[in-house]
Amino acid sequence: MAHSQHSHASQHPHEAHGSDSQMLRVLAWETTRACPLACPHCRASAVENRDPDELTTVEAIQMLESAAELGKSIIILSGGEPLLRDDLEEIAAKAIELGHRPVVSCNDGRLLTDARIASLSAAGIRHFSFSMHSEQEADHDNFVRVAGAYREALHAFERIKKHGLSFQINTTVLPTNHERLEAVKNWVIGLGAASWHLFFIVPMGRAADAGSEVDLKQTQIDKVLRYVAADSDGWPIPVKVTCAPQYAQIRASMGKDPGSRGRSCMAGNGFVFVSYKGDVKPCGYFDLVVGNIREMPLSSIYRNSSELRDMRTPEKFSGICGKCRFNKACGGCRARAYAVNGSFLASDPNCNYSSGQES
Repeated sequence: MAHSQHSHASQHPHEAHGSDSQMLRVLAWETTRACPLACPHCRASAVENRDPDELTTVEAIQMLESAAELGKSIIILSGGEPLLRDDLEEIAAKAIELGHRPVVSCNDGRLLTDARIASLSAAGIRHFSFSMHSEQEADHDNFVRVAGAYREALHAFERIKKHGLSFQINTTVLPTNHERLEAVKNWVIGLGAASWHLFFIVPMGRAADAGSEVDLKQTQIDKVLRYVAADSDGWPIPVKVTCAPQYAQIRASMGKDPGSRGRSCMAGNGFVFVSYKGDVKPCGYFDLVVGNIREMPLSSIYRNSSELRDMRTPEKFSGICGKCRFNKACGGCRARAYAVNGSFLASDPNCNYSSGQES
């Protein structure tokens, strides 16, 4: 699965948003649902073959033109496995022409050949992200269900560096790796990655059924976040925490800068996701569709969707997230609230922070 949430070099698009809630900062596009890997946590519940209903090149360009009305965005070309599409170069070049910054969020090192890197580079792509879930070869290959995936990814990283481009590592925090993150971090640095992103499971897609293979306890999540908050400011590469917005509150409680110039959960609030068939969602971890770009321009959906407007209004949040004094800095994960509680305005069940409530 491509983590279709965030993909950039040492820039932090999650931290790049201003006060204008109508501005789009990051657009994640699921270019295809097809992927050669079979990860148990896959948001996309990826399949083997491409779907004939995927957005065409023309439709993708129209989407980018509409997005440009909302601002110049980071465009995450994700999946599935986006390298299965042969029009990425044309789409990337158009994105750059419109003032966007396209990046490729991929998974299968076999597909990132020298020739493909050269053609993507010629089109203007400067940055890739890869999902790697263990520094140990057997663990990673077992998790993605493809023998040799680890080794092929490492070869791809060397090719990326040879072409003078950068890459980011996305690691999902799992029962198998959450106590080894120091080793994983050192490995990521040793690979020459530009940044490291830690993802926390939202129970949707395949992850809704994977159970113990992907689920962490609240106490384990809290321990990981405190480890990152305590030390990461001194690490040689930036780290980004995704789908655990309570990280901002934890940093603040330690007397550190919360690390975000806006709300940590950007779903519908500077960030939007478009599926392979044009469905618009607040982020990739939502099963909630707020429109389709084949029926209405992306700019209209983003500005006018009542659901997205509500997500941009933390005063409407309920439960602890509604009362918490950090609800403008953190806001809770709206996708997890929706997946677990059935309401995207409810509290994030992964956060048991209550001392931050205002009476």
